[in-house]
Amino acid sequence: MLAQARPVIQAAPPPRQAAAELAALVDELIPGDDNWPSASAIGVQGLVAARLFDEAGEAQLARVTEAITAAGGPLSGRSAEERLAIVQRFEAESPALFEHVRAATVLAYYESPIVAAAIRRLGRPYQLRPHEVGYPFAPFDLTRDTPRHGRGRWQATDAVKPVDPAPLKLDETRTTRWGIDR
Repeated sequence: MLAQARPVIQAAPPPRQAAAELAALVDELIPGDDNWPSASAIGVQGLVAARLFDEAGEAQLARVTEAITAAGGPLSGRSAEERLAIVQRFEAESPALFEHVRAATVLAYYESPIVAAAIRRLGRPYQLRPHEVGYPFAPFDLTRDTPRHGRGRWQATDAVKPVDPAPLKLDETRTTRWGIDR
């Protein structure tokens, strides 16, 4: 009887390395500054890892680490320019995986009570669950709230023409940073 060939399974990176890489990646996407905490400072990497697991299984985190390594990683211990170049290659070489991680990072960041407090500290009302408590608004007052600038006009819905966004080339536009500098 012939032995069947088994598929080669690449070893997942050690957990400490995977955690460090994910923390470095989310910090590259949302680095933070004097007003904003970095993504890893509020634990976004753990939430991203949980989302990746929930949506695509345990191997997804290994795929992220492998993609970073294939793009020239690891990120840890590199200069800002080197990290930026690695993340740009990761985005170019694995766009779907990168977008999945980027979206999970942004969602996890803005779901954080710490970030909500940072937003409110800047004077902006922000509720993590606005559907439960809403935002304070004064009732509409026709005399106070009627525009007085004389601009604009009313147009019937049937007369509205669609706008063609193709000249904006939205699917071709890229940024060099994915978080605060976007």
